[in-house]
Amino acid sequence: MKIVDPSIEEYALNHSSPEHVLFEELRDETFESMECPQMIAGRFVGSFLQMMIRSSNAKRIVEVGTFTGYSTLKMAEALPDDGEIHTFEYEPKHAEMARRYFARSPWGHKITLHEGTALDTLPNIGGPIDLSFIDADKVNYQAYWDLLVPKMRQGGVILVDNVLWSGQVLDPQTESDHAIAAFNEHAHGDARMEAVMLTVRDGVLMAVKR
Repeated sequence: MKIVDPSIEEYALNHSSPEHVLFEELRDETFESMECPQMIAGRFVGSFLQMMIRSSNAKRIVEVGTFTGYSTLKMAEALPDDGEIHTFEYEPKHAEMARRYFARSPWGHKITLHEGTALDTLPNIGGPIDLSFIDADKVNYQAYWDLLVPKMRQGGVILVDNVLWSGQVLDPQTESDHAIAAFNEHAHGDARMEAVMLTVRDGVLMAVKR
């Protein structure tokens, strides 16, 4: 299922602010060299993350799921010079590519990349956190959420990607389908957060700490 008509997406992109040339190069290399390039967050989500950072004056960010570093760099670009991002990536191949682009960018000094299993290392990150972005393995979405919510400051924002999962949440079949559907119910019932589910790209959950 295509959540948004491709012609509408193209129109929306053509009426959005352009981005730094480095992001186009990163996207191109991701699609040329990675097995699942569609995991990249893309311009809509990346630009939405930037708007959220700027509007909330976020300075301290946690990202679960670096992939090749596109969304990380988008957020780092929007952060003030004294801002910081802790990002977590399990796959060494993804982390290696992300590090190369972080080193080339004007914003790489704001980024700390943690390699390995996020469930092992994420507990070491203390709060308060201003903004979190979850875009990693779907079966652990609920675990990441439960680790992050207590660390968020009041008014802090958690953004979760792929919550519509190409429409598979309507009729879950695979393990990931069921995991996303279960996570959506879990987040919906979390009284600590106020949430809205947006039909941006493949679905983005936006939740604010009460």
